This record gives sequence, structure tokens and C-alpha cells, in this order.
Amino acid sequence: MSAAVALLAQGHEVTMLDAGNSLERERAELVRQMSEKDKGEWTAAQVSAVKDNMRSGAAGIPLKYIYGSDYPYRDGETHLPRRGNDTGLLPSYAQGGLASVWGASVLPYHASELGSWPITYEDLAPHYASVFSYLPLSGVEDGLEPQFPLYSSKFGSLPQSRQAQLFLADLDRNKEALHAKGFLFGRSRLAIESTGCAACGLCMYGCPYGLIYNPAFTLRDLRTNPLFHYQPGVVVERFSENAGGVRIEARSLADGSPLTYEGSRLFSGAGVLPTAKLFLESTQSYGQKLSVLDSQYFLLPMLRYAGAPGAAKEELHTLAQAFIEIFDERISANSVHLQVYTYNDLYRQAIQAMLRFAYPLFRPMSDAFLQRMLLIQGYLHSDLSARIELTLDKSGTLEMNGRRSPATRAALKGVVRKLRTSRSLLKAMPIGPGMKVSEPGRGFHSGGTLPMRSQPGPFETDRLGRPYGFERVHIVDSSVLPTINASTITLTVMANAHRIASDRSLS
Repeated sequence: MSAAVALLAQGHEVTMLDAGNSLERERAELVRQMSEKDKGEWTAAQVSAVKDNMRSGAAGIPLKYIYGSDYPYRDGETHLPRRGNDTGLLPSYAQGGLASVWGASVLPYHASELGSWPITYEDLAPHYASVFSYLPLSGVEDGLEPQFPLYSSKFGSLPQSRQAQLFLADLDRNKEALHAKGFLFGRSRLAIESTGCAACGLCMYGCPYGLIYNPAFTLRDLRTNPLFHYQPGVVVERFSENAGGVRIEARSLADGSPLTYEGSRLFSGAGVLPTAKLFLESTQSYGQKLSVLDSQYFLLPMLRYAGAPGAAKEELHTLAQAFIEIFDERISANSVHLQVYTYNDLYRQAIQAMLRFAYPLFRPMSDAFLQRMLLIQGYLHSDLSARIELTLDKSGTLEMNGRRSPATRAALKGVVRKLRTSRSLLKAMPIGPGMKVSEPGRGFHSGGTLPMRSQPGPFETDRLGRPYGFERVHIVDSSVLPTINASTITLTVMANAHRIASDRSLS
């Protein structure tokens, strides 16, 4: 979507080929009905339907659904058969991709962490701003802003939960000491229309008012442009270059018939796994090993010194409420990104699952616990994280195997130790034994399979995402990022795609 926006702005004619899976008609109708009513008018049956299939246990949420649907992940095995072990990375054939079910966190990469990239931060920065011309932002100017600019003059602010207000107030009181220890913090940055938020607490299940950004929203706007042509129901299988252009071989999802397209250039933003398969199939590189870089994802509960009475009954949004960035070279040469979540009903569901029949006896204790509990969703830089090895066989099956890094455990221990030794400043204690470390790829902050290089070789790309040996094919998703930094990934992927598609040499 980001590349298409940039190309159309230059007057190019753009055809988008997309599998385009979308929400089932019945569920879409349910959401439409809810969107036209005040939250007080929703029925229990409607709310229950939106929450369908989302289950939380001691290990977290197995898979995040949207409006009770798994459509963002559907047909993955059909279009991209896979085998292997120790990986949670999935493809998406949905309209809007995995961003149709994301947590909407948008923070740029830190300027100091692009040292191995063939572009500078100054090359990327204006495209962060360009993305925010159509991406909504909820955020504020606070302690994060000097190191992580907002890049937007049009931003709103979501209401904060009481737990978040109290937590950030404690951090502010100890700001100088925390900064001296390498902590930066502030309110979360979210791609959401803050005006109109009903604080209904359904964010994790899907916003009935459609306020959380989905690339399908941009698609809807692009389809009003006469230069833009959208072709859903298409899966691209191969590409090749010819004199002055590219040839694309695809198939129709309706009847399986072969389809062929011609264009002056190809921009591939299919996502890490589909792009890897497409490239390996197109170059007949069967058996060639590619390495997916990952940002290690982990969950860590924290217990506040003081509770926020009534947290479970408060009207609130349930996306990330605060961000904490840790800069400590004893843990990592790069930043560590922490997203802080306050109460949502999935926490109680997890406690019920753990206690089972004994839960009624412990209900008062669990209520007191939930008033104090914060949940950190954290990420490490790819240098400290696992990798996933990929190979494609001639049958079209992708072999995927996670390869853990010995550096991960030490870094995570360092994060817990850092938070524990700072507890008097944070007014909160990390619950180390409660940490859950995901399998490689489970956080969906992955890429780097065809990394950009100043002088690319085989299975690498140049600064415009062109694979070695190609002139008119551009990879514009996270496959080309040379590193996967700890910060949120989607905003940087969008900015880099916009940068590539805006390059004047493409005219």
C-alpha cells in the first residue's frame, strides 16, 4: 500500500495483485451493525461473537483473531505449504495482510541503529512523515520524542487507563534517575483514530468502530484513483524480466486458471514467507538456504507497588498504553523495546485457566493482583535473537527451521535484572518466573531474507530493493531490512517501501 501511494503520487499507473482474503460476510455485517450503535446498545451476543475463538492461558494467546475470525491467516497452507519446527512465523493472504490483526504500535527505528544499512536515517526520515500523511496517529510530545520523533503534526490522544496514568506519573517523578540508568519512556504511539474511541475494551478482539488502522482502509481510498487498478483473487507464483519490463505468472483463486500480467516494474510486498517463496521459485533456487532475521518476542508480567482500584471495571482501550526503551550496552548494543499493557479481560481468563476449579476461592486475591499487574510485551534486536532457516524444494514446500541464539537468554536475564534493580524507581517489580519467551517468528517482527547492501551479491538486494541480477523487480516488504531492530517494525517497513517507490530513478 505504501509503495502504491508513492507511485500514484508520481503519476504512475498501478495494478495491485492480491489474494485479498477478507472478513466473512456474516461477521462483517455484525461489525457494521455494532458500528452504527452506541456501545451501550450492543447485545451480549454481539460482544460474545466479536470475542469468538480468542483464548488466553498461561502461555498467552495462541493466535490473535480479529472479530472472531482467522481470515488473516487463512489459506496459508494451501498457497504456501510448509514443514519444519520451532517457528511461529505465518504468511498472510488477507487484504491488508498481517496488519489487519496487528497491535497498531508505531515507533520509528532509532537513528543510531541503521549503521549496517546502505541508506542513512536522513534517507528514511522524510518517508516516515509521508506515511503519516495517511496513517492516523495517537501520541503525545513527551520523553520519547527527542530520540523517536513523532513525524506528524496531526495526532490525537487516546484516553489512558488509570493504571497507565499512575505508572507514568511514578516514572515522571523519577525521570532523571531513570534517564541516567538508560530508560526512555512515554505514552504509546498507535495507528488509531483517537477521535471516536468509545473505550469499550474490545481492541484486542477488533474495534467495532474501525478506528485501528488497516491497510485495507488505504486500499479503499486508492480505488477512487483512476490510475489505480485492484485485482483481488490472484496469487502470484513467478516473475521474470524481459526487455524493458517484467512478466508475472499467477493463478486465479476462483478456478485455478493461469494468469499473466506485464508491467514496466514489479514491487513485491507480499510478506516475508510469500516473498521468499516467490523469489526462490522465480530464480529456481531450490535447496538454497535463506535466513530470516527475527526480533525476539517475550511477555513479562510486572507487579506495581500500589494498585488501581476498579481496574477491571474501568472503561478503557486495551492496546499498549506506554512504551519503555532501554539503552544499556551491558544488555544489548542496541535498544530494547517494551510495550506496557494495563488490564484487559484476557488476563482474568488466563488466571481462570491456570486455577481452573479453584478459581472461585481465589477470586478476591486475583482481583487485588489484577489491580497491580502490568504486562510487558518486549522485543530484542535481531543480533540477540533467533533466526529461521528457509529452503524451498521443487514441490513448492517451504522448509522452515528455527535456530535459537545463545545470546537471547543472557539478554533476557539482563532485562529482568535491569527492571528488578530499578524497581524503586519504576514502583513495580518484574515477575521473572512468569516470563514467556516465544518461538522464533511468533512476534511477526521478522525479515532480512534478501537484505539491502551497498554492493549486493546473490540473494541480496540494492538500496532500492532490487535483487542481485534484476533491474525492474523491487522487494518492498521487511525481507530487505538488513537488521530487525527492537522497535515496532510496521512503520519502518512502510517508510522504506515509500522511499523505494519514490526514487526518481524509477521514472
